[in-house]
Amino acid sequence: MGKRFFARNDKDKPEAQVAAPPEPAPITDLGESDFFDSLDGHATVVDFWAPWCNPCKTLHPVFEEIARNQATENVHFVRVNIDESPGLASALGIMSIPTLMLCDLGGNEVDRITGMPNRQRLDAFVAQAGSLTT
Repeated sequence: MGKRFFARNDKDKPEAQVAAPPEPAPITDLGESDFFDSLDGHATVVDFWAPWCNPCKTLHPVFEEIARNQATENVHFVRVNIDESPGLASALGIMSIPTLMLCDLGGNEVDRITGMPNRQRLDAFVAQAGSLTT
């Protein structure tokens, strides 16, 4: 009876399974100087964010996961830090964050989500990006 309460030796412990870190998400950080040039030729999902924004911090891991699974040659994922690119945010009418913008192959805005979307809405938004490339 007492044996079950004793700690096992290290040799008795199964080896821990260590998960490999996920691959970096294919997300490009853009700013005022390169934003518009990067939009042509593919659908683009843009995340406007700031380091102090808690909803943005909550969105980032989900956005990264979706980018890892959905990014293709025709669907790109980018981020714009509005603290570093206030002129761009102002020019595009970004009034609150997080804001996600969907641009078509010509760089034109097609859709926008302001605030923290639920996963279903985010998946539909990205699916819409995929439909722009066909």
